[in-house]
Amino acid sequence: MNKNILALSVAAAALASTASAAVSSNIVGYVKLNLKKGLNLVSNPLSNTAANGNNVSTIFGSLDCSVLRWNGTGFTSTDILAGGTILGGEDFALVPGVGVFVDVGADASVTTVGDALLTGTTAIAAGNNFVASTIPIAGTATELGLQPTDGSSVLTWTGTGYTAFDTLGGGVWLGDEPSFAVGQGFVVQVPANGTPFTWSKTFTVTP
Repeated sequence: MNKNILALSVAAAALASTASAAVSSNIVGYVKLNLKKGLNLVSNPLSNTAANGNNVSTIFGSLDCSVLRWNGTGFTSTDILAGGTILGGEDFALVPGVGVFVDVGADASVTTVGDALLTGTTAIAAGNNFVASTIPIAGTATELGLQPTDGSSVLTWTGTGYTAFDTLGGGVWLGDEPSFAVGQGFVVQVPANGTPFTWSKTFTVTP
């Protein structure tokens, strides 16, 4: 969801809430995820509250693909046949804030639909953390409230490998600061002797 869609959704929700107190004021939107042939590090940027709405068979069910989820030591694969059939692995719920690899045989796209969360809290542990912004907005690490601790790195996926961004903590980066698109997954890497932290962000809607 880009900022224009978010703003339009906010306006629509505000209008609906003035029409009837019984109407939900949730910010509902959609996000199109463009996937390139091969591995794509992505996330589910919206929370679909329908039954199984966040399941990978719902989000990626229109594709022949594999979804690879980090388990702490390696990847666990869920293989999906177009039509939503799970050929192998778990049909797990991919909630906002979690990054996964999606492996496709050709360029493709999927559209996610759901509620835009306005707050998010993600625990970042020592080791590799495959994460994403819980709130569907694009921006730099600073704009998204991400301040990894000293010695940590952020790794973004290029399609063939990672680009590393190292930090001294406190929002100080050794070189460029990373920026992220809506629906982009990435890795926060905290060394074994580093300090785990909590990534929190609140998006304030103004009239």
